[in-house]
Amino acid sequence: MMARGVALFLLLISIAAFGQTDSDSNTDSLVIVGKISWSGNNITRDNIITRELEFTEGDTLTKNDFQNKLIKSRENLMNRSLFNFVTFSVTESANRENIHINFVERWYIWPIPVFDFADRNINVWWETKDFSRLNYGIDLRVDNFRGRMETLHIILQTGYDKAAIARWEIPYVNKKQKLGVSVAAGIIYNRQINYININNKPVYHDFKDEFARKNYFLETGISYRTGYNSFHNLLLTFNNLWLNDSLQILNPDYSYKANQYNYPELYYKYKLDFRDYAPYPLNGYYFDVQFKKTGFGLLSDMNFTSLEFNFDQYFHIYNRFYFAYRLSALITNKNKFQPYLARPGIEIDDFDMRGYELYVINGQELGMFKSNFKFEIIPMKTHRIKWIKSEKFGKLFYALYANLFFDAAYAYDTHTPDNNPLGNQLLWSTGMGIDFVTFYDIVIRLEYSINKQKDTGFYVGLVAPI
Repeated sequence: MMARGVALFLLLISIAAFGQTDSDSNTDSLVIVGKISWSGNNITRDNIITRELEFTEGDTLTKNDFQNKLIKSRENLMNRSLFNFVTFSVTESANRENIHINFVERWYIWPIPVFDFADRNINVWWETKDFSRLNYGIDLRVDNFRGRMETLHIILQTGYDKAAIARWEIPYVNKKQKLGVSVAAGIIYNRQINYININNKPVYHDFKDEFARKNYFLETGISYRTGYNSFHNLLLTFNNLWLNDSLQILNPDYSYKANQYNYPELYYKYKLDFRDYAPYPLNGYYFDVQFKKTGFGLLSDMNFTSLEFNFDQYFHIYNRFYFAYRLSALITNKNKFQPYLARPGIEIDDFDMRGYELYVINGQELGMFKSNFKFEIIPMKTHRIKWIKSEKFGKLFYALYANLFFDAAYAYDTHTPDNNPLGNQLLWSTGMGIDFVTFYDIVIRLEYSINKQKDTGFYVGLVAPI
């Protein structure tokens, strides 16, 4: 199947990429790292900074290695989402290279009002413009909690859907700063959910004064960071899921016939991240593999498995021109019955394809190729807003890119091919867009696309396309 071929191709490329090493072009010229100092980290603890530095005082390095480690150390620090600016200054003294790092920390406490709609994305909501589907509340996020790069996240939401979720992530709990832990718990009540796909469009049922689904969960996790760019993450979640009886009537394949389930879910992810700037990369590569096991056939009927691969690569072609591509594949135990509530597909979770934002293409095996050719209209610039005294908001950077894209994907569907004709065929889309990038990981994409079915549309995105 195509997804298997894509997965194999992805692995071969990733292995080849991992085998590449930089040669020391100037091994005769040596430098000694002198004093390392920094300023501007008013909240961030020193050990969080030293964890990201790829050199220590007294190291003897070739000049080429020294320059590369300066660049990589800055990228490491920027990719932790702790700082808006990281500036390295190098001065020579007594035949040693002294390094000073200046930080502009971010604002870490964000009590963000929840004011959104119960739809997959803004493009879907725009089709109906139904204001009755409004959710409101508070989304409190505390980044760099206690100055230790911890994340505390609390969501209290009411309105159309209701939710109460708390999550605490601690990246390092040991002296070597490799092992981390996380805990989370929450309840989510959905009043309206899609119960089936017809012609690859989700069909919804409004339960009015009742809820369609209630989910209670408790989660614990551990993480392990082996190097600067290698990450392991393991999560174990216990779910209590209640479903309205009408869902089984509307779609007999929605679940395993029952309306209440207690089941565990095991999730593992390994990633290698060598991107220069993770929120909007221009150079480097990224690879991950994700394993998910929902239920074990012991505590409930829930029992299915998925394996996903992603490989991204980013190139600087010439002058202001850049190119990037992504290869993705997802494989499941397709021979087992998969209820509708658990079926993967294109436009589900992060498996998104431009030009098909309004569709859902279910499949038990998925393969995707995405590509971007972009031109840097406005190179990264720094601007100081004089009337804002705090550098956390008054000092910003921004850039603007024009891009052409081409995506292709295939969803192998054995369950509902008659009702969903976009499965079991090669899909493609192309188009152009404008990407605006600024501080606090903000990316705003405006795109116009056309797909294989000759659907055209203007879409808005809030993350990097690849």
